[in-house]
Amino acid sequence: MAAIGLMALAALSLPARAQDYPSIVPMRDAKVVYSVTSTSTGPMRIEVFAQPATQTLRVQLDGQQDYLLVDRGQEQAMLVAPDKGMVFVVPTNGMLHRQLDRSSGLRFQRAGSRMIAGSECTVWRLEGPSGRGDACVTQDGILLAGEGHGDRPNDQGQVPAGKLIAVSVDYDPQPPEFFEAPDGLPQVNLPPAMLAAMVPGLAGLVPPQ
Repeated sequence: MAAIGLMALAALSLPARAQDYPSIVPMRDAKVVYSVTSTSTGPMRIEVFAQPATQTLRVQLDGQQDYLLVDRGQEQAMLVAPDKGMVFVVPTNGMLHRQLDRSSGLRFQRAGSRMIAGSECTVWRLEGPSGRGDACVTQDGILLAGEGHGDRPNDQGQVPAGKLIAVSVDYDPQPPEFFEAPDGLPQVNLPPAMLAAMVPGLAGLVPPQ
């Protein structure tokens, strides 16, 4: 897997079991704007909204109507497309409840601290079965930066790589309805393999299921 894919999408909702691993469950409402670059898309900005009370993240391209709801409680991701009048639902097959322990196949090492977007975070070096990188996580469980790359080319001949960094962090309370799909939109169920394609900027970086 590419390290940045795990950290950028799933890890924001994963619990940690030991001091040797980052605690990356958001502990308070937050809105984070990231600058993101990956091998599949080039530069872009993504807004991520976290609400611990509903165990849900909202991920949205800056200025776009479509948004992704990552629902840890229901173990699913929902791509809400108001302009199409549809909601596309993909099961995450336990990915959002993976534990950051030795059984995950990941190795973490503390590497100091940084100040990013006005907040302090702990730097963690990350190494997995087929990729490595680093991440900077606050004591509140908010990912502020991440960078990683795979160890081998993908089917397109590219080595998956990407980076993100927070350009702003807002800890104001988020409205509960912001983490729901609008009433009345029909839902279309999609297979788990569609998850990477639903997240612009992370295609080729999200670990396969």
